[in-house]
Amino acid sequence: MRREEFTTHVDADERVPRLTVRFEGAPAVLRDRLAEDGQVPEASDLDVSYRRTPADDPGVLGVSHRLTGEFAFEAPLESSDLHSLVAATSRRAEGDRHYRLRIEPGDGDPVVFEKDTLLVYDGDGNLDREHSLIPGGVEL
Repeated sequence: MRREEFTTHVDADERVPRLTVRFEGAPAVLRDRLAEDGQVPEASDLDVSYRRTPADDPGVLGVSHRLTGEFAFEAPLESSDLHSLVAATSRRAEGDRHYRLRIEPGDGDPVVFEKDTLLVYDGDGNLDREHSLIPGGVEL
């Protein structure tokens, strides 16, 4: 899978902000990359991160398996979309700061996860806490 096979869209106006990732390749390929033991993972089994690139736009959205660190996929994401998602999620009431990650493999059966963490890294690989979504009580 290549990043070019993905498109991303942020809808910050929804009641719950939503990040949608669409895959243009063979749906089975993405489903296999997401699956753990043939099953769709729980939201807590996936980590979502964003890495700024030297050109800064688009940056790279990464979805990886928490236990192994293996990337399920990487997709391009405009920094303005990232900032909209983080701002909309941060405006929500304390304890209700989550967003929806909607993954559309291309077969009409999307996978939706409720997430409350999104780690943002600068071009040098340093965590940008100011632009990240880190729930209270979580230490990194």
